[in-house]
Amino acid sequence: MARSLLRQLEQIRRSSTYNDSVSSVNSSVVAEPTISGSLEEDLNVIRTLIKQLKGTTNWYDALGTYFNPTNTTSGGDYLEEFDLNSIRGNTLDAKSIIIGVSNDNLGDGWTVSGTSTGILMDLTTRYAGGGGGLDRTGLPIFSSVLNAGSYYDEGGSNNVCRIDVLNGDSELCLQDSFGRTIFAKFHDAVDFGGVGDGTDVFVKFYYDDMSYGVECDLSTVSGLSDTVKFIYPQRKRLSDVAEYEWQRTKFTSAWSGDIGLMEDVLNLWSYIGTSNDITNPGAWTNEGANYILQSSPDDLTTAIDFLNTQIGSRLYTDDNYITDGDTISSSLDALDQALKSVADSVGSGSAGRKYVESVALEITKNTTHYWPAEWGLTYTPSFIPGKEGANVDVYIDGQLLAADTGNGGINADRDYAEEEGPTTTASGFMFRFTIQAGRNITYIVRQ
Repeated sequence: MARSLLRQLEQIRRSSTYNDSVSSVNSSVVAEPTISGSLEEDLNVIRTLIKQLKGTTNWYDALGTYFNPTNTTSGGDYLEEFDLNSIRGNTLDAKSIIIGVSNDNLGDGWTVSGTSTGILMDLTTRYAGGGGGLDRTGLPIFSSVLNAGSYYDEGGSNNVCRIDVLNGDSELCLQDSFGRTIFAKFHDAVDFGGVGDGTDVFVKFYYDDMSYGVECDLSTVSGLSDTVKFIYPQRKRLSDVAEYEWQRTKFTSAWSGDIGLMEDVLNLWSYIGTSNDITNPGAWTNEGANYILQSSPDDLTTAIDFLNTQIGSRLYTDDNYITDGDTISSSLDALDQALKSVADSVGSGSAGRKYVESVALEITKNTTHYWPAEWGLTYTPSFIPGKEGANVDVYIDGQLLAADTGNGGINADRDYAEEEGPTTTASGFMFRFTIQAGRNITYIVRQ
């Protein structure tokens, strides 16, 4: 009995030490402690598992707090206790997202005129309001005319969101006659005859310029209809965002994702030498007389049509040296080479060079006769029908002879044959009659 009582006292004694880093805590070894089998060991295993579940440095460390976007009374502090009860059913509460929404006043649009400077809008959708104690979901980031910060967001930074203003008829962004885009900002409705702060808001018009926004009315808007529509950002908790709202269908120009797009547009403007005033890109540099673009066309399509008309179709009548459809560079290169050959021929005197041979010994008909070797001449025979002998003229005592037809004069049907057989160069002739000694043969060599 005494021994049994001692064993029980060992098991239920208080923990003299604790350990929240038990090794192999996620294995079956801890289910039946082998060291002493005491409650102390069991408690140390539980401590280790608690630390692991909490993810803290020690098993007793607090889990901390998180930011609840619906709690505006605490400013930007993280005060919500992070425990299972707080996050039950609200696992996405700690993260919100901005989506684009359209406001068309139940399809009727908001009535405007040329003197309108903005719209007093009653909103059933809650928005971020400091004094009214509303939550930060809904419409984010407001600007007050008095800049008193009565609307605030992100710790009272009082930033400004941009609202796209669409023409009620065309649903295109408003632009004035100078090409400036009309946009809007949210303002405190109290400053414009409203209640404000949780009830209504004033949507004030601005136009783009170098200082990013100057107050304006709609008097300079071309083609203004009697109504406008708005597209603006709205913040929702991720747990409240409907599945279809993830699709970016209503954004037109305002959010951070468009920064990259705007940079691309600016780069494109710079590349083509224009600016945001694309309706008046300026004159072309070379617009003097005889330049293709001397009329300074207003668009690239017209300019390219001018270029195509002046350059032509690249279809040629004979295609002697260039081919239909060749690039301009290829055509010019072919013409350059052909012209160089002609220039070289003329310069060397090879075009139409004249040589006279005095026959010393009788030349028997139908035997090949070569002109004197010391001349060092060759020529290119021409066997093209109708152009036989085109590259050399042969005269006997001043009488022009005619070359035989057929390849190498094979038909023997005229006065002489050029060198027998197909050849690229030759210097011999086969006369069809005997030429007596003392007669003169004149050759005019072209190539």
